Amino acid sequence: MSRYLLAVTLAWPLVSTAVANPSSASGPGGAIDPYETLNRASWKLNYDYLDRYALRPVVHGYVAWVPLPVRNGVGNFTENVNEANYFVNNLLVGRVEDSGVSVLRFALNSTVGLLGFVDVAQDMGIERRAMSMSTVLGKATMEQGPYFMVPVYGPTTMRTAIGDTVDGLYFPYASMGWGTRIGLWAVDGLSKRARVVDQEAVLDNALDPYLSAKDFYLQYEEAKVQDGRPAASHSATEQTQDGADGDLDQYLDEIDQ
Repeated sequence: MSRYLLAVTLAWPLVSTAVANPSSASGPGGAIDPYETLNRASWKLNYDYLDRYALRPVVHGYVAWVPLPVRNGVGNFTENVNEANYFVNNLLVGRVEDSGVSVLRFALNSTVGLLGFVDVAQDMGIERRAMSMSTVLGKATMEQGPYFMVPVYGPTTMRTAIGDTVDGLYFPYASMGWGTRIGLWAVDGLSKRARVVDQEAVLDNALDPYLSAKDFYLQYEEAKVQDGRPAASHSATEQTQDGADGDLDQYLDEIDQ
């Protein structure tokens, strides 16, 4: 949780900078990057060193040696933990039916589905109705605000940091100790990172990987608010080849799976 609080704390002094420099507010959902110099330094640490020499070898080994059904089970488990969040957040945006679906999914998958490792509800045609607090805030017209590349953790925005902090107050997170939360975060990160192994070339071959990664992340977050795909901004996309839009769609589809 401290990583989110840190991001929020750092964001506040940047708001005045954004107001003084409105031209920087050109990203999806009103996202801005007034702290780009430090963000690029964090990106270099994360991408050029931590991911390349630590995380990427682990993820590739995980994909190569762990069977797909087991990997899917791990992803199902971490997502099942969030069903309580989806229940509350769907209510907040008036999606009562989706809220009920989240309760039903959690009940089925936590029991018959062996604590969520097996997505029994999905097999029954009951699809996940994901809704984070960050998306709720976006639907309430809150802009994404300052963008941060946090060392080790990765990308976030002021809106996402606030939303994730609130989501962390729900059951079952509220009853978890710090060790359990960190462990769950690490497992969830490994699972999500494994899903985009085939898309690593999208960033590796980009003229400016930092801008591409930022664009992908901001568009993904705004797509959840708009219930679809927002129009691409013109930062990273102008610096990639003609297939950039297709790469983006494929990259985001991998994350959503």
